Amino acid sequence: MHRTDSTLSGRASRATSASQNRGTITPLFPLLLLETLRDRDRPEEVLEDEDVTVSMPRRLGLSDVVGVQIRRFQEEVRARRLQSAANVIDLMRLVVRRPDAAEIFAEAGRRLARHGWSQRSSTSRLLLRVAPKPISRIAARRAARRLFRQIAGDAKLHVGRWPIDVRLHDSISSRADPNGAACSFYSGAFAEVMQLHTAKRYRVVHSECICRGASECHWTVEVEE
Repeated sequence: MHRTDSTLSGRASRATSASQNRGTITPLFPLLLLETLRDRDRPEEVLEDEDVTVSMPRRLGLSDVVGVQIRRFQEEVRARRLQSAANVIDLMRLVVRRPDAAEIFAEAGRRLARHGWSQRSSTSRLLLRVAPKPISRIAARRAARRLFRQIAGDAKLHVGRWPIDVRLHDSISSRADPNGAACSFYSGAFAEVMQLHTAKRYRVVHSECICRGASECHWTVEVEE
């Protein structure tokens, strides 16, 4: 009996490992995260007495390593090669060490949502801007579900109706960052999707988080007055 239990446990462990290493995430996720990091670290000006050979290496986003990775993921995007949850989590862990990690993740999420919006035809974008609220909300929900499917990885995803909410069980953001800053990626993407499709600003509430002891991560939206 003990041997059978051990065998089953080993199979489950291998299945979990295989799931985490299977490509399930759009390569735009790591690319936009690195580009956001680079842009945030790019200095707006160089002072006359600044020794850039000393100050530049301190900016992670401007390092040669990040530059190489950006070029790599640009190629991954061109090849439409899905990334594994394990690889994306490793990348996210480089960012969570920073004090401005939440801002970087949120901006990267907004950029991903804007990229998805740009893929719509100009006619479609115009019609959604003037569509009745029920139609724009349906479009926003569909867009949110489509986007989160691309960035959820191996996490279990649920997107509710109105008011639209998103639930992720075993989210990769909570695995990458026990403090919860990485979850801001999803918050930023969610808020931007809603604003682009409904022409209204929304505040995203991360009401439940695995990092705070919940069983899943849960996001809801509230219209900003």
